[in-house]
Amino acid sequence: MRSKIGRFLAVVAMALPAAIAVPGVAGAAADRSGFTAQARAAGLSVSQAAGLQAEVDAYLANLAGRGRQVSPNQIDMNGAMLTVTVPGEMHPRQFESSVPVPCDTRSGVDYGYFCAYQKEWGAGAQIAMYNCANYPIPWQTVGSWINNQTTGTRPVLYFSTTPPRPPWTMPPAYAVQLTGVDWTPVGSITNC
Repeated sequence: MRSKIGRFLAVVAMALPAAIAVPGVAGAAADRSGFTAQARAAGLSVSQAAGLQAEVDAYLANLAGRGRQVSPNQIDMNGAMLTVTVPGEMHPRQFESSVPVPCDTRSGVDYGYFCAYQKEWGAGAQIAMYNCANYPIPWQTVGSWINNQTTGTRPVLYFSTTPPRPPWTMPPAYAVQLTGVDWTPVGSITNC
């Protein structure tokens, strides 16, 4: 009797880690394949969809748990939305009409948002910050920003440099800097 119980427990002990780990991995892969399928349905080639997912995956890794993918090119940062461009394109696409892109410089930045752009002139990936919080900046490029929050709202930049630099309070809304924003030393922004 004891040997049967011992063998049963040994089998359970060996199977338990796999049973716990596999659903998470399979679920993550299934989620990514669903976003890739949405990108393909929107007209992206196989290589474009794979490239976009690779970009999103890189941002998710950089954010280290501070975001989750909600569409083929968007990461919810709990009060802000990071929207990623399809590789080779200048501006992010809107894959789902129900998921807004409030920092699209081609149609105008929505009122109430602070927008950080990976590249100059409002191009590249973008973070649309609405809820008052501190958000990481996941790129080290020369980019741009637009502050279209309520009048007088002043975001604060926090630097990740050594030696530490004091935070910098940005100009109040409405303010814009479309060129020359060095994001390299910036660790995060509190948008309000």
